[in-house]
Amino acid sequence: MKRLRMVSLAVTLLFLFVSRVAVSHDNHTSSATYLGNAAILVQDESTKLLFDPFFHKDFSIYQLVPEDIRQAIFQGASPYNNISFVFISHAHDDHFSAIDLLNYLKRHAKVQLVAPKQAIDQLMALSEFSDNDKSLMPRLHAVPLGYGDMAWSKTINNTHLSAVRIPHAGWPSRAEVENLVFRVTLNDGSTVMHMGDADPDDEHYLPYKLHWQKQITDTAFPPYWFFFSAEGRDILDDIINAKQHIGVHVPVEVPKRLIGSNKLFFSKPGQVAEVHKH
Repeated sequence: MKRLRMVSLAVTLLFLFVSRVAVSHDNHTSSATYLGNAAILVQDESTKLLFDPFFHKDFSIYQLVPEDIRQAIFQGASPYNNISFVFISHAHDDHFSAIDLLNYLKRHAKVQLVAPKQAIDQLMALSEFSDNDKSLMPRLHAVPLGYGDMAWSKTINNTHLSAVRIPHAGWPSRAEVENLVFRVTLNDGSTVMHMGDADPDDEHYLPYKLHWQKQITDTAFPPYWFFFSAEGRDILDDIINAKQHIGVHVPVEVPKRLIGSNKLFFSKPGQVAEVHKH
Protein backbone atom coordinates (compact mmCIF):
# COMPACT_ATOMS: atom_id res chain seq x y z
CA MET A 1 0.00 0.00 0.00
CA LYS A 2 2.81 2.40 0.89
CA ARG A 3 4.54 1.65 -2.40
CA LEU A 4 1.27 2.24 -4.28
CA ARG A 5 0.85 5.61 -2.61
CA MET A 6 4.42 6.56 -3.55
CA VAL A 7 3.85 5.58 -7.20
CA SER A 8 0.59 7.54 -7.24
CA LEU A 9 2.34 10.61 -5.80
CA ALA A 10 5.12 10.34 -8.39
CA VAL A 11 2.61 10.15 -11.24
CA THR A 12 0.73 13.16 -9.85
CA LEU A 13 3.93 15.21 -9.59
CA LEU A 14 4.91 14.24 -13.11
CA PHE A 15 1.49 15.28 -14.42
CA LEU A 16 1.71 18.60 -12.63
CA PHE A 17 5.23 19.18 -13.93
CA VAL A 18 4.38 18.36 -17.55
CA SER A 19 1.29 20.55 -17.46
CA ARG A 20 3.19 23.57 -16.13
CA VAL A 21 3.57 24.82 -19.71
CA ALA A 22 0.61 24.97 -22.07
CA VAL A 23 1.53 23.64 -25.49
CA SER A 24 0.28 25.55 -28.50
CA HIS A 25 -0.88 23.77 -31.63
CA ASP A 26 -2.30 26.90 -33.27
CA ASN A 27 -0.06 28.18 -36.06
CA HIS A 28 -1.82 31.53 -35.86
CA THR A 29 -0.83 32.10 -32.24
CA SER A 30 2.46 33.57 -31.09
CA SER A 31 4.51 30.96 -29.31
CA ALA A 32 7.71 30.47 -27.34
CA THR A 33 9.88 27.38 -27.68
CA TYR A 34 12.42 26.52 -25.02
CA LEU A 35 15.94 25.71 -26.25
CA GLY A 36 18.03 25.52 -23.06
CA ASN A 37 18.96 27.65 -20.04
CA ALA A 38 17.63 31.12 -20.98
CA ALA A 39 17.53 30.41 -24.73
CA ILE A 40 14.11 30.81 -26.36
CA LEU A 41 12.62 31.02 -29.83
CA VAL A 42 9.63 33.38 -30.00
CA GLN A 43 7.59 33.55 -33.17
CA ASP A 44 4.41 34.73 -34.80
CA GLU A 45 3.39 34.21 -38.43
CA SER A 46 5.99 36.65 -39.78
CA THR A 47 8.60 37.34 -37.09
CA LYS A 48 11.02 35.01 -35.32
CA LEU A 49 13.23 36.01 -32.41
CA LEU A 50 16.06 34.10 -30.74
CA PHE A 51 17.09 35.03 -27.21
CA ASP A 52 20.51 33.89 -25.85
CA PRO A 53 20.73 30.93 -28.26
CA PHE A 54 24.53 30.43 -28.42
CA PHE A 55 26.57 29.32 -25.40
CA HIS A 56 28.76 26.41 -24.32
CA LYS A 57 28.99 26.55 -20.52
CA ASP A 58 26.50 24.80 -18.28
CA PHE A 59 28.58 25.01 -15.07
CA SER A 60 27.40 21.44 -14.38
CA ILE A 61 24.02 22.90 -13.43
CA TYR A 62 22.12 24.31 -16.37
CA GLN A 63 20.60 22.93 -19.56
CA LEU A 64 22.68 23.29 -22.72
CA VAL A 65 20.96 23.66 -26.07
CA PRO A 66 20.89 20.07 -27.40
CA GLU A 67 23.20 19.50 -30.35
CA ASP A 68 20.39 18.67 -32.77
CA ILE A 69 18.63 21.96 -31.98
CA ARG A 70 21.92 23.85 -32.15
CA GLN A 71 22.65 22.42 -35.60
CA ALA A 72 19.12 23.17 -36.78
CA ILE A 73 19.57 26.80 -35.74
CA PHE A 74 22.86 27.11 -37.63
CA GLN A 75 21.42 25.42 -40.70
CA GLY A 76 18.25 27.47 -40.62
CA ALA A 77 16.06 24.38 -40.55
CA SER A 78 12.40 24.84 -39.60
CA PRO A 79 11.33 26.30 -37.22
CA TYR A 80 14.67 28.14 -37.04
CA ASN A 81 14.46 29.43 -40.59
CA ASN A 82 13.89 33.09 -41.44
CA ILE A 83 15.03 34.37 -38.04
CA SER A 84 14.52 38.14 -37.80
CA PHE A 85 16.49 38.98 -34.65
CA VAL A 86 18.96 37.53 -32.21
CA PHE A 87 18.96 39.13 -28.75
CA ILE A 88 21.77 38.68 -26.23
CA SER A 89 20.95 39.56 -22.63
CA HIS A 90 24.55 39.69 -21.41
CA ALA A 91 28.00 38.40 -22.27
CA HIS A 92 28.32 35.47 -19.86
CA ASP A 93 29.41 32.02 -20.99
CA ASP A 94 26.08 30.39 -20.15
CA HIS A 95 24.29 32.90 -22.41
CA PHE A 96 26.76 33.97 -25.07
CA SER A 97 29.39 32.62 -27.43
CA ALA A 98 30.98 35.31 -29.60
CA ILE A 99 32.43 32.88 -32.15
CA ASP A 100 29.14 31.01 -32.58
CA LEU A 101 27.32 34.28 -33.04
CA LEU A 102 29.83 35.51 -35.63
CA ASN A 103 29.55 32.29 -37.61
CA TYR A 104 25.76 32.42 -37.46
CA LEU A 105 25.56 36.03 -38.64
CA LYS A 106 27.92 35.31 -41.53
CA ARG A 107 25.72 32.42 -42.62
CA HIS A 108 22.36 34.21 -42.22
CA ALA A 109 22.60 37.56 -43.94
CA LYS A 110 19.23 39.03 -42.90
CA VAL A 111 19.43 38.47 -39.15
CA GLN A 112 19.70 41.56 -36.94
CA LEU A 113 21.69 41.35 -33.69
CA VAL A 114 20.66 43.38 -30.64
CA ALA A 115 23.00 43.07 -27.68
CA PRO A 116 24.83 44.92 -24.93
CA LYS A 117 27.88 46.85 -26.08
CA GLN A 118 30.04 44.40 -24.08
CA ALA A 119 28.85 41.49 -26.22
CA ILE A 120 29.33 43.30 -29.52
CA ASP A 121 32.78 44.46 -28.42
CA GLN A 122 33.69 40.81 -27.76
CA LEU A 123 32.32 39.82 -31.15
CA MET A 124 34.39 42.43 -32.97
CA ALA A 125 37.51 41.64 -30.94
CA LEU A 126 37.62 38.06 -32.23
CA SER A 127 40.68 37.23 -34.30
CA GLU A 128 38.21 35.61 -36.71
CA PHE A 129 36.47 38.97 -37.23
CA SER A 130 38.11 40.07 -40.48
CA ASP A 131 37.86 43.18 -42.63
CA ASN A 132 35.32 41.33 -44.74
CA ASP A 133 33.12 40.95 -41.67
CA LYS A 134 32.78 44.72 -41.35
CA SER A 135 29.89 44.31 -43.77
CA LEU A 136 27.99 42.95 -40.75
CA MET A 137 28.13 46.31 -38.99
CA PRO A 138 24.72 47.64 -40.17
CA ARG A 139 23.14 44.54 -38.58
CA LEU A 140 24.88 44.94 -35.21
CA HIS A 141 22.82 47.04 -32.82
CA ALA A 142 24.72 47.79 -29.61
CA VAL A 143 22.63 48.92 -26.65
CA PRO A 144 24.86 51.40 -24.78
CA LEU A 145 23.17 51.53 -21.38
CA GLY A 146 24.75 52.32 -18.05
CA TYR A 147 23.09 51.53 -14.73
CA GLY A 148 20.31 54.05 -14.13
CA ASP A 149 20.14 55.26 -17.73
CA MET A 150 16.76 55.90 -19.31
CA ALA A 151 15.20 53.04 -21.25
CA TRP A 152 16.55 52.51 -24.76
CA SER A 153 14.09 51.99 -27.61
CA LYS A 154 14.29 51.52 -31.35
CA THR A 155 12.23 50.28 -34.27
CA ILE A 156 14.09 47.97 -36.65
CA ASN A 157 12.35 46.50 -39.70
CA ASN A 158 8.95 47.46 -38.27
CA THR A 159 9.66 45.63 -35.00
CA HIS A 160 9.57 47.77 -31.86
CA LEU A 161 12.24 47.03 -29.26
CA SER A 162 13.12 48.47 -25.90
CA ALA A 163 15.70 47.63 -23.26
CA VAL A 164 16.52 48.55 -19.70
CA ARG A 165 19.78 47.74 -17.94
CA ILE A 166 19.00 45.80 -14.78
CA PRO A 167 21.90 44.51 -12.66
CA HIS A 168 22.93 40.90 -12.83
CA ALA A 169 21.68 38.69 -9.99
CA GLY A 170 23.82 39.03 -6.90
CA TRP A 171 23.92 42.83 -6.93
CA PRO A 172 26.09 44.71 -5.99
CA SER A 173 28.62 42.09 -7.10
CA ARG A 174 29.14 41.87 -10.88
CA ALA A 175 27.88 45.44 -11.20
CA GLU A 176 29.99 45.81 -14.34
CA VAL A 177 27.91 43.26 -16.25
CA GLU A 178 25.61 44.86 -18.83
CA ASN A 179 22.51 42.73 -18.26
CA LEU A 180 19.58 43.85 -20.39
CA VAL A 181 15.86 43.30 -20.00
CA PHE A 182 14.38 43.35 -23.51
CA ARG A 183 10.77 44.04 -24.44
CA VAL A 184 9.85 43.22 -28.04
CA THR A 185 6.56 43.60 -29.90
CA LEU A 186 5.99 41.15 -32.75
CA ASN A 187 4.12 41.99 -35.93
CA ASP A 188 0.91 40.40 -34.64
CA GLY A 189 0.95 42.82 -31.70
CA SER A 190 2.00 40.34 -29.02
CA THR A 191 4.79 41.50 -26.73
CA VAL A 192 7.40 39.49 -24.87
CA MET A 193 10.04 40.33 -22.29
CA HIS A 194 13.32 38.50 -21.73
CA MET A 195 15.10 39.34 -18.47
CA GLY A 196 18.47 37.62 -18.74
CA ASP A 197 19.99 37.14 -15.29
CA ALA A 198 18.22 40.09 -13.71
CA ASP A 199 18.50 40.75 -9.97
CA PRO A 200 15.16 40.58 -8.10
CA ASP A 201 15.45 43.82 -6.11
CA ASP A 202 12.63 46.26 -6.75
CA GLU A 203 14.89 49.30 -6.37
CA HIS A 204 16.25 48.48 -9.85
CA TYR A 205 12.76 48.38 -11.39
CA LEU A 206 10.77 51.16 -9.77
CA PRO A 207 12.49 53.95 -11.77
CA TYR A 208 11.22 52.25 -14.95
CA LYS A 209 7.72 51.45 -13.76
CA LEU A 210 6.16 54.15 -15.94
CA HIS A 211 8.07 52.85 -18.98
CA TRP A 212 6.71 49.36 -18.42
CA GLN A 213 3.19 50.50 -17.53
CA LYS A 214 2.82 52.23 -20.89
CA GLN A 215 2.71 48.87 -22.68
CA ILE A 216 1.42 45.49 -21.60
CA THR A 217 3.81 42.57 -21.94
CA ASP A 218 1.91 39.43 -22.81
CA THR A 219 4.56 36.96 -21.64
CA ALA A 220 7.74 37.63 -19.66
CA PHE A 221 10.62 35.19 -19.23
CA PRO A 222 12.22 35.89 -15.84
CA PRO A 223 14.94 33.74 -14.30
CA TYR A 224 13.16 31.27 -12.05
CA TRP A 225 14.54 32.74 -8.82
CA PHE A 226 12.04 35.61 -9.10
CA PHE A 227 9.38 33.14 -8.00
CA PHE A 228 11.16 32.45 -4.71
CA SER A 229 10.90 35.87 -3.05
CA ALA A 230 8.02 38.21 -2.30
CA GLU A 231 10.02 41.05 -3.81
CA GLY A 232 10.64 39.10 -7.02
CA ARG A 233 6.98 38.17 -7.31
CA ASP A 234 5.99 41.79 -6.71
CA ILE A 235 8.26 42.89 -9.58
CA LEU A 236 6.58 40.39 -11.88
CA ASP A 237 3.01 41.04 -10.74
CA ASP A 238 2.98 44.79 -10.14
CA ILE A 239 5.89 46.57 -11.84
CA ILE A 240 6.80 45.14 -15.25
CA ASN A 241 3.16 44.92 -16.44
CA ALA A 242 3.32 41.36 -17.74
CA LYS A 243 0.24 39.15 -17.92
CA GLN A 244 2.06 35.81 -17.92
CA HIS A 245 5.44 34.70 -16.58
CA ILE A 246 7.38 31.61 -17.62
CA GLY A 247 10.54 30.95 -15.61
CA VAL A 248 13.81 30.12 -17.37
CA HIS A 249 17.44 29.46 -16.33
CA VAL A 250 16.13 26.43 -14.46
CA PRO A 251 18.73 23.85 -13.35
CA VAL A 252 18.67 20.44 -14.99
CA GLU A 253 17.72 19.08 -11.57
CA VAL A 254 14.57 21.14 -11.14
CA PRO A 255 14.26 22.49 -7.57
CA LYS A 256 11.41 20.83 -5.69
CA ARG A 257 10.37 24.25 -4.49
CA LEU A 258 9.86 25.32 -8.11
CA ILE A 259 7.87 22.19 -8.99
CA GLY A 260 5.58 22.87 -6.04
CA SER A 261 5.24 26.59 -6.72
CA ASN A 262 2.37 26.39 -9.23
CA LYS A 263 4.41 28.71 -11.46
CA LEU A 264 4.99 28.19 -15.18
CA PHE A 265 8.56 27.36 -16.16
CA PHE A 266 10.61 25.88 -18.95
CA SER A 267 12.99 23.02 -18.18
CA LYS A 268 12.94 20.62 -21.14
CA PRO A 269 14.21 21.71 -24.58
CA GLY A 270 11.37 21.62 -27.08
CA GLN A 271 8.66 22.73 -24.65
CA VAL A 272 6.30 25.18 -26.32
CA ALA A 273 4.01 27.76 -24.74
CA GLU A 274 1.53 30.21 -26.14
CA VAL A 275 2.33 33.89 -25.86
CA HIS A 276 -1.01 35.00 -24.51
CA LYS A 277 -2.22 38.20 -26.13
CA HIS A 278 -4.04 40.72 -23.95
